[in-house]
Amino acid sequence: MLETHNREEQQAEKPSVFLSRRQFIQLGMAGLGAAWAGTFVQGQLFPAQGSSQNAAPVSFPLSELPVGATKTVTFAGVPVIVVRTAVSLKAFSLVCTHLGCLVQWQPGSMEFYCPCHDGRFDQFGEVIAGPPPVPLEEITVTVDGDRVVVGEVV
Repeated sequence: MLETHNREEQQAEKPSVFLSRRQFIQLGMAGLGAAWAGTFVQGQLFPAQGSSQNAAPVSFPLSELPVGATKTVTFAGVPVIVVRTAVSLKAFSLVCTHLGCLVQWQPGSMEFYCPCHDGRFDQFGEVIAGPPPVPLEEITVTVDGDRVVVGEVV
């Protein structure tokens, strides 16, 4: 009987190979904190490139963009297309809002087409087909005398 009692005491003192519930929660919280801190440090060391709010405007002569034509420029490191209709000028980022592929302007159908996943946007940048979740980013465009200015804050 004494032998059985000693065996039970030895087994009770032996730590479990598994984590206790408290240790599991503490380890999970430490991991979550480390991931959050790493994300913060990464954002400080490697800030996002090409914020359109800080980018210099791009301008070109209005004569280079007749009615019904388009012109592609680079604004804030991103390709932007300027579309001129009889009533307005619009500028859109050519980066698809789904996975960041470059969209193509199709003048015959007056649509933007993303070849990556068959996404389609109308002439106003609104999604009309495919997986893109939101419309194309519209960039501010103005006419200043005989020049078109893309990206100027109004």
